[in-house]
Amino acid sequence: MAENPTDMQEVLKGAHFPARGKDLARVAEDNHASNDVVRRLQEHSKDTYNTPGDVEREVFGKG
Repeated sequence: MAENPTDMQEVLKGAHFPARGKDLARVAEDNHASNDVVRRLQEHSKDTYNTPGDVEREVFGKG
């Protein structure tokens, strides 16, 4: 999983915000994120995020 903000930046590298969870899941998959990270993003597929920090707070409960 993305354990820290640097990991999250790598997982979401190339993502354009605002973005939906389903689009971020695709980006994460392309960036070779763990299955857990991709699954969590897919669970929030219809949610829209404005920043990587929003993703980290809402999807991963950090921050």
